[in-house]
Amino acid sequence: MTAAIGIHGIGKEQLGRRQMLVDWAPALGDGLERAAGRPVDLPPFDLVYYADVFLKACADGRKSKGPIPGLEDTGAWLADPDDKTEADELLEAVAEIVTAEDIAASQAAPPKGYTRVPKPFQTVVRAADWRYGPGAALLFVGALRQVRRYLGDGVLKQEVDDRVDAAVPEDCRVLVGHSLGSVVAFEYLRRHGRRRLDLLVTLGSPLGLRVVRSRMPNPRYGAVRRLPAGTRAWVNVLDPRDPVTAGRRLADLWPGVDDRFVDNQSDAHSVTRYLGKIETGSAVWGVLKETAS
Repeated sequence: MTAAIGIHGIGKEQLGRRQMLVDWAPALGDGLERAAGRPVDLPPFDLVYYADVFLKACADGRKSKGPIPGLEDTGAWLADPDDKTEADELLEAVAEIVTAEDIAASQAAPPKGYTRVPKPFQTVVRAADWRYGPGAALLFVGALRQVRRYLGDGVLKQEVDDRVDAAVPEDCRVLVGHSLGSVVAFEYLRRHGRRRLDLLVTLGSPLGLRVVRSRMPNPRYGAVRRLPAGTRAWVNVLDPRDPVTAGRRLADLWPGVDDRFVDNQSDAHSVTRYLGKIETGSAVWGVLKETAS
């Protein structure tokens, strides 16, 4: 029996399932111990790994090659500098996570960095860093680009979905998705409408962003019934300083979601900081405590 399965987020192309479990499992264990108030054994837990599918897509020539070296490299900002659709979507997306006050405050400060980023983006990326902290714009754009690829490249999406289908057993009771992994987890539940799941946990999720939902096959799946069909509970853990979430409550879209706010301090999007919080641990502990000692 595998009681819980994790689905990772962006930027893990050079890692693998075993390497990532070294970080995920102890962090989740810490969250469970905080919830239990005592040392406990980690219930059966495993991880879906799919990031190498993105590398394969690059090797096949379907997408741009190489990692994102930084926003100061104009070529890193856009996968295809001639793709106006991508440019417009990225501009709209970054603008979605900042306010007019953020833009005004960043404009009043001495300009720093991003001088080689296309000019239409400079105002909003500086505002994103102003609101969420240094490097926030780079993190957000990196996350959005992989979410965009997952939802927009049918071949790649099928390969990722196949990995998830093969790795999630019928007896899995808890599904934990971080960042892009939360979108992948949601898609798993949508594709398997008869699937019964005790708990969906989303960490640092971009599902609250309009630009993400606009690309999903059925962005309002489960909203009428408050939750996806067959899912007994959905806990969404977010740090308001995490640019990937933009501090958006998912209960505004799916009324049955239990939104829980945390403070991850200097690394707001960190999966280990999310997993180790009592807000995450108590949700998982409530379902799996009978399988731990």
